[in-house]
Amino acid sequence: IHVCAMDVTGMINTLYVDDRGDNVKFLSAVAHSIFEDGTVNWGRVASLTSFGAAVCRYLRGKGRDNCVDLVGEEISEYLVTHHKDWLVKHNSWTGFVEFFPVAEPESRCRNIIMTIFGLAGIGATMTFLVM
Repeated sequence: IHVCAMDVTGMINTLYVDDRGDNVKFLSAVAHSIFEDGTVNWGRVASLTSFGAAVCRYLRGKGRDNCVDLVGEEISEYLVTHHKDWLVKHNSWTGFVEFFPVAEPESRCRNIIMTIFGLAGIGATMTFLVM
């Protein structure tokens, strides 16, 4: 996570966010580069919104809370202007939530336990084969 945060900060620095004042129009250029090949999918929408969240965190850290709403508005405007039909076809926010389901705590615990037992089984099998 730390490396990813450094990468995002590096990207933000290359966009000279500190020199732009309240102008967040650069986000439309970032969005355009994400979608420039014409492919729209939830992964790209998530990438854009995640980058927007990182920009918001960066701006908030610089005491520029007033820009946070502007970031959301700019990203929303881009998506609605350029990809409205795709978003509607894929159930908008509901489609996004359905595509990225949140695992229930019980299933996470079950997956962790199954992974531990699976690894233990692999270890036992390898030990048996070595003997």
